[in-house]
Amino acid sequence: MEDDDAQVAMRPKMPDLLYAVIGSALPTGATKIAVDDLGRRIANEVYRPGEIMPTEPELAASLGVSRTTVRDAIKVLSGKGMVRTARRYGTRVRPVEEWSLLDAQVVAWHEPSHPRLQSMFAETTELRSIIEPQAAALAAVRATEAQVATISDAAYAMHPTSGSVEDLFDADCTFHATILEATGNLMMRQLRPIILTMLWISYEYGVLAKSPEPVTREGHIKVAEAIRARDSMGAEREMAQMLEFNRRTAGLENAGSVGF
Repeated sequence: MEDDDAQVAMRPKMPDLLYAVIGSALPTGATKIAVDDLGRRIANEVYRPGEIMPTEPELAASLGVSRTTVRDAIKVLSGKGMVRTARRYGTRVRPVEEWSLLDAQVVAWHEPSHPRLQSMFAETTELRSIIEPQAAALAAVRATEAQVATISDAAYAMHPTSGSVEDLFDADCTFHATILEATGNLMMRQLRPIILTMLWISYEYGVLAKSPEPVTREGHIKVAEAIRARDSMGAEREMAQMLEFNRRTAGLENAGSVGF
């Protein structure tokens, strides 16, 4: 329990870029509290997939909110694919594979020690390995000088062994988000929320996990320098190698889909 508490304290906040995209859709007030509480209960198996949740009055009593607030919270969770409500059987937790697993809130609701984060880390790293090397190659050709400078500054600002997790995470988010912007591809740019959520997962499992070198500063610098040199093949290669390093660091180099 103490280890979990320490990891929660280290957990980086939602990146500003990600919050800017989803912030307007987030509930506020009592509904937000109810959504977060119920989301954590579901993510951490207080209510398991396939199970029927307590009744609306029971949930209202346990949360200390009105039934209307519970109803609104259930609607939010339904939109994230976590629950399904029907008059005949009440509210049932949906299978994990139906959840919006790239939703930043769904990720944040998991305890840092939850074994599902290992699966999410392995699979999101695979997906990043498909997308980000190509993005780096495009950035090497299309990035503006200002974007090149931002990518380079972010890479050199990363100090995994001496800086705070918060500062490391902020620099990492800036690095990857700017590379997507620098592709000049509007569709690629709109992948920023997904990539940043994937990055968040990597911090939950990879950085917060006990590792002597959780993030490779050298790898980020190599990508940045290849982009600065307008070396598209080099940027693609270095990004692919950096993501592979993430898999090796977490002991997942041979992992495919390891299940939820």
